Amino acid sequence: MSALHAPLEGEALTRAISASMVDLYARHYGHERTTGTTYINENVVVCVLEDILSTAESSLVAGGDAKEVIDGRVSFQEGMEDEFTAEIERLTARRVTAFLSANQTTPGVARELFFLEAPPAVAARRSEA
Repeated sequence: MSALHAPLEGEALTRAISASMVDLYARHYGHERTTGTTYINENVVVCVLEDILSTAESSLVAGGDAKEVIDGRVSFQEGMEDEFTAEIERLTARRVTAFLSANQTTPGVARELFFLEAPPAVAARRSEA
């Protein structure tokens, strides 16, 4: 990144990741009530999203078809992996090495989990050892 656009850190980074994940959900599910909270611990980013279900999904769950909703969510995550990963790489300026996703219908929550490549300084120290 250029000097004009230094990488985000700390709370600014976690807020940006949360906003980005919420935006991706809003664009693809057509509602804007989802909220997100992000946690970062060295090489792991976890974004917890709440109130994720669309009106149609909520109706399916109420009718006993939670498995259908989960199956649709899994399909969505598989199709969106590159887009989710690109957002994390853009915001953290680090490569994502693994992406995992999980959803629950009652309550409607999701977890997006990203494993990051070690920062360049850490990777250099490891290669010297």
